[in-house]
Amino acid sequence: MVRALVTGATGFVGQFFIPYLLEQGVSVRILVRNARQHVFPDKVAQHVGDLIDAASLKGVAEDIDIIFHLGGHAHAWNEGNEAGEQQHTKINFVGTQNILNEGIRAGVKKFIFFSTIKAVADSRQCIDEKWDAHPDTPYGKAKRAAEEWVLSQGHQHSMPVCVLRLALVYGPLLKGNLYQMLRAIDKGYFPLIPAVKNQRSLVSVYDVCQAAWLAANSAQANGKIYFVTDNKEYSTYDIYALMRVELGRPKPLFHLPLWLFKLLAFVGDNGERILRRRLPFNSQAFDKLFGIAHYSSLRIQQELGFCPHYSLQKLMPEIVQVYSKG
Repeated sequence: MVRALVTGATGFVGQFFIPYLLEQGVSVRILVRNARQHVFPDKVAQHVGDLIDAASLKGVAEDIDIIFHLGGHAHAWNEGNEAGEQQHTKINFVGTQNILNEGIRAGVKKFIFFSTIKAVADSRQCIDEKWDAHPDTPYGKAKRAAEEWVLSQGHQHSMPVCVLRLALVYGPLLKGNLYQMLRAIDKGYFPLIPAVKNQRSLVSVYDVCQAAWLAANSAQANGKIYFVTDNKEYSTYDIYALMRVELGRPKPLFHLPLWLFKLLAFVGDNGERILRRRLPFNSQAFDKLFGIAHYSSLRIQQELGFCPHYSLQKLMPEIVQVYSKG
C-alpha cells in the first residue's frame, strides 16, 4: 500500500484530494496545525505541526512514500504591504523548504508540489511551460522560488519531484476570487461588467486530483513542471454570465463601459499613492477582472495522459447548490 503525506489537507483542494487518495487505496497521513476531530475518516492519520516550524515537522515523513505538498498562503489582499510579502515568503518558500528537507531526511521516494500559474508573469498569448517570464507579485515570487528549490533539491538528492502549476481552481466549496464573485452577484453588488473577451484558464478541483495522481505514478513526471487547466477558455464575462444564470438572476439590461473601470483603476492607483493605503479598486483589481491569463496544458496531456473531465459550465449547478446551502 502506498503511504502518502498531504499538507494543506484542510484547504479547498485538500478536502477533495484526501477522499480521492483513499479511493485509490492510499494510506494517508496529513499535516495539521491543530488536531481535527470528525473532519476526516479515522483511518487518516494526523501529525500536528506547522510548515514554518521545522522542529514541529520532525517525524512527519517517517515511513512515507510520497509527499503531496498542497499547503501554502494564497491571500492576495495583503500583497501591498511588507508584512504580507513576508508571510508569502515564510509560508510558501520557507515552509516548502522545511517539508521537503524533512522528506529528504526520512527517505521519501517522491515529492509533488502544488504550485500556481502565478509562478510566471502573465502574457497576452496562450503560454506553455517554455514561458519563463518572472512573476511580479509576492505570491508568485515565493511560489517560483519554492519551485526552483524543489527542482534543485530533487536533482541534488536524486529524488523524483514534480511541480504542478494550477490554474484558478473551481468546484463545490468554492473559495477565493471565484467565491467572492459568486457571492457579490448573489447579493447584488457585483458591477455590471462589459462583455470583454479576455481569455482565462481555470481547472476543476476534481481534475486537479487526477493530475496529481498521474504525476505521482509516472516516472516521466520526474523533474518536470506542468500547467494544469481544464483545456477551456473563459472570459470574465463568461464566468459572470454562468453564475448569474445559475443563481436565477435576470439578464442585465445594460453594462458599464470598460473605460469607466479603467478610470476607476487610475483613480485608485493615484489615491493609494496619496493616502498610502490600499483601496478597493486599482489597476491590480482591473487586471484580475479583465486581464489575460491563458495557459496550455498540452504537455501534461501528452506526457501523462491527463484528460480533464469537467468544465465550469458542467460544475456550476453543483457549485451554486453547495453555496446556497451555506
